[in-house]
Amino acid sequence: MINPFGKPIEQLEEVDLAKLIEAETSEGLYVEYKEDFPTHLAKIVASFANTFGGWIIIGADARNPRNVPTSFPGIEINNDPKDRFRNICRDTITPVPLFESKLILKSSNPSRGILVVRIPESSYPPHIIRDGRIYRRNMEGSDPVGETDRHILDRLFEKSRHNKIEVKAFINRKLQKSPGQDVLFKVMCCPVPLNLKLIDPFFVPERLSRFKKMARNIWRGTLPKNIRFEPEGFAFEGDKQRLEILRSGVVCYFTPIPTYTKTIDRELEPRQLEFLKYQSLQIALLRTIKLAREVYRFTGYMGLFVLKVALENVNGKGLDDPKFFNFYKIFPDPQCSYSDVILPYGFNPKEAKSMENPRHVADPLLGYIYRCFGFEALDTHSITRSELAR
Repeated sequence: MINPFGKPIEQLEEVDLAKLIEAETSEGLYVEYKEDFPTHLAKIVASFANTFGGWIIIGADARNPRNVPTSFPGIEINNDPKDRFRNICRDTITPVPLFESKLILKSSNPSRGILVVRIPESSYPPHIIRDGRIYRRNMEGSDPVGETDRHILDRLFEKSRHNKIEVKAFINRKLQKSPGQDVLFKVMCCPVPLNLKLIDPFFVPERLSRFKKMARNIWRGTLPKNIRFEPEGFAFEGDKQRLEILRSGVVCYFTPIPTYTKTIDRELEPRQLEFLKYQSLQIALLRTIKLAREVYRFTGYMGLFVLKVALENVNGKGLDDPKFFNFYKIFPDPQCSYSDVILPYGFNPKEAKSMENPRHVADPLLGYIYRCFGFEALDTHSITRSELAR
């Protein structure tokens, strides 16, 4: 994608806009100027993501036959333009494409500003807007056009399929085995495409303090006090418990799951079985999802993510949910038969907005976990509101 400014979006200033006037940078395949928010903004955003990426500049005057900017009068900022742009994309485009934005205030009138948005070429096309159509950039003009070419549509879907294969391989890849024989539960929430530098620009002291506060509020005093900084990010690290927030936007949580032995009355003879505390699994999963949701909100990320979990050293153990204790009384060999389990949320990445209800994201994963312990499904065992509030 061509960058008309020659510098990252976070470094843009008002003087950089004047360079567009001097260079007579016209609208076209990579740039779109608007005086205010257009009614067809979703078409423009989706068309950039579906083609080669591009820039949208809102608050520009380019009303002339050549479509070059002559001034940047800006727009009113009393209704946060960045939030407005984000909400339009969230509500009208599926999946929501990646984008970065910066609001540049006018030095002559700080109540007005120019919104600059960078939309990279998507790794997960096509992006479809609410009318059900797919749009692309037109080489001969700036207006997005509906895509009807079967060959181009096939290329868009093939590109998405290739990236899904990479994500599938990531999901199925075993996490590094931890030493010892304790039962460990590992949760990883990862934005896609993989290896994004999602929160790298936010790794400055005041922003890091915000991330730490988010984590401590969600874990409510149970996180380790030690914080370790590494090139990839930082981690709360304690006795086998570890929470990582990485520059890529990946949020990881590793924690031991308590076990206890209980005697089960069976028809032939009583039997002692080792159980895992199922609520510990639920709480660890929900907290990780909630933290990832808050991190994504803070960074303005509305793209795709994958969630994977792993259980280590679970062979010969049960799950202590009272709802299913009759299962242990009648089933011949009720313990989990797996040594380690990797449980994918699904091979298709999900949209970050699905995290608005953490239970909807957590329940399918818990269903996988329950089936690994012999239960058929989670159909009647959704997480309760009281558990969500923990």
